[in-house]
Amino acid sequence: MKVIDKVEKGFNYFEKALNLVCRILTGSIVAIIFYAVVMRYVFQYPPFWAEELSRFIFIWIIMLGAVLVTREQSHIEFVILLDQLPKRLKFYLSIMIRLLMVIFCWVMVHQGLKIYPIVAEAASPTFGVSMGWLYLSIPVGGLLMGICILENMIKFLVKR
Repeated sequence: MKVIDKVEKGFNYFEKALNLVCRILTGSIVAIIFYAVVMRYVFQYPPFWAEELSRFIFIWIIMLGAVLVTREQSHIEFVILLDQLPKRLKFYLSIMIRLLMVIFCWVMVHQGLKIYPIVAEAASPTFGVSMGWLYLSIPVGGLLMGICILENMIKFLVKR
């Protein structure tokens, strides 16, 4: 049981760090958009980079936020029918749902890595950086979500 506690403690630190990263990224979007609005309407000199940068950051926030929601197991779910099932069937259905989620995460990682070399050649219109940085959020998010789902599944099985 000690190993599981240590692993969970590590995941808790990971979650706190990821939460901090998401907060910093959200704050940076707010600051960028505030700056862009002030520059546009007060000084009539809109920054050309603000929209693209905030869009890049927003996409990463979505993927990293999905990892946090996955770890907390707080995605939207319909439990009305699940709660009506017998305990044994409910257990097997929960395991099957988690396995399907892991498969979906694997597809995200696989397809994200498959498309990465193609999009990495393209440059963003404003900054000229590789669009690969934007699309890299798909396999990274899929990998981290898959790890969190496996962690939740192991905790679920150990608890049972």
